[in-house]
Amino acid sequence: MYLPHFISWVIVIAIWQKILGGAGPIAQFFEQIGIHGVNIMTNPETFKILVVSQVIWKDIGWGTIIFFAAISAIPTELYESAATDGAGSWRRMWHITLPGLVPVISLLLILTVGNVLTVGFEQLLLQQPAVGANAAQVLDTFVYFRGIAGGDWGLSAAAGLLKGVIATVLVLLANRIAKRLGTGGIF
Repeated sequence: MYLPHFISWVIVIAIWQKILGGAGPIAQFFEQIGIHGVNIMTNPETFKILVVSQVIWKDIGWGTIIFFAAISAIPTELYESAATDGAGSWRRMWHITLPGLVPVISLLLILTVGNVLTVGFEQLLLQQPAVGANAAQVLDTFVYFRGIAGGDWGLSAAAGLLKGVIATVLVLLANRIAKRLGTGGIF
């Protein structure tokens, strides 16, 4: 489950192309039931769902390990005391596990908010030729194509700087919200 986190986006996109592409088993299944020309990897309408699915598949192992580590840090005496007092598994989860995970959740939220504008340059750059620039254009690919490929260094530098300023503001806001919720924040 953790292995996809270490696989590069080139290999991830190749795997997904082999499964969901025009010659993959999904397309062959649709051919057998009478639906012709199904290629999920080149469909701009399903591209956003595809990108989110790829990110979830690639990073679910990382999140699982983080949350298992946080759960293992919760003292087992709390669970034993709650069970002795008659709390069922749902009550123990609601009153012990979830409050024990709140600091980790707030930390991961703050870190994720900092990367919200970095939506996977490699992932989108590799799939953009198949679905088109209208479906797969994000700020990072815009900066790449305008700055590096197109030579418009001023506009691409301004876009990158704007992205950094917005990400900084989002991190500061998320940290302030975390402090107000009582988790302490990062700084």
